[in-house]
Amino acid sequence: MNKEFNRRQLGTALRLGLSVALLALLFSRIDFGQLIGHLLSLHLGYYALGLACYFGFIGLWAARWRFILQAAGEQVGFRRVFMTTLVGNFFALFLPEVVGSDLARMHEVSSERRASAAIVSTVLLDRVVGLASIVLMALVALVVGSRYLEDPAIGLTLGGLLALFVVGWRLFFERRFMNWWFDRLFRLARRFEGRIRNLYEALYHLHEQPRLLAGSLILALLVQVVEVVSVILIARAMDVQAAPGYFFIFLPLIWMVTALPVSLSGLGVREGAFAFFFTQVGVAASEAVAMSLLYYSFRVITGLVGGLAFLKGSAERYLAAQRT
Repeated sequence: MNKEFNRRQLGTALRLGLSVALLALLFSRIDFGQLIGHLLSLHLGYYALGLACYFGFIGLWAARWRFILQAAGEQVGFRRVFMTTLVGNFFALFLPEVVGSDLARMHEVSSERRASAAIVSTVLLDRVVGLASIVLMALVALVVGSRYLEDPAIGLTLGGLLALFVVGWRLFFERRFMNWWFDRLFRLARRFEGRIRNLYEALYHLHEQPRLLAGSLILALLVQVVEVVSVILIARAMDVQAAPGYFFIFLPLIWMVTALPVSLSGLGVREGAFAFFFTQVGVAASEAVAMSLLYYSFRVITGLVGGLAFLKGSAERYLAAQRT
């Protein structure tokens, strides 16, 4: 137990160290005075609209997950799912972005329900559908706004990612293929066989519902669009002169990069990715980094709301346990 705890502490320390190192390197290569100037000259009206839009993004994300939960037979109210998604944002501030959010969502919903395999499968499917929508949205934006970019590498990368996703999806839900792998995997880890097979069956059950997949993908695309709009409003608040098409192409790529569990809440990686992409289209590096930090502030604000909800829920559960 202590070894596992120490390993987690070491992993967190390494990710924190990488985030600090990346931010320090980035700040050393930009005009820090200009960065502060961009933040201080912010148009608060546009920023507030962007924050409201980001809360709308959280609400749509919760609606998508609830749609999948209902398909799995879990009757959870929207308010509960919305608050749980905010709690996930809170834990994502201290852990790798995807890992922290998903583990918190699983825990918060499972704490009152025993169907853990079904709940875990809904979170995984929600994440996979979200990833598919990100790649698809970037490809559509690239086709529509191809005049914005001359480098074919981005289009080839996105096309390759989509092809890899489609092939991976087909193989994962091919029973004979997966049973072949399971038979070999469980020779080495028999004690996990029941849990993994139950999880796979729960995922397979969801995968066999075309209405669920189509509906969740449509919701996922809407979710991504609303999040992109929140960042466009940040750019308007800073008076950044960049066409909206760039945001629909670059942000999906940035999201995929920051999803890698290598830094704390994507810090440093996200800012570097903003600078890398937006400087290619005439945005100053200091402006790009300021946009990224303001975008991160949306995550912090919604995460703090989720943290308060988590403390409230924990206190209520504790008091209820004391009364019994």
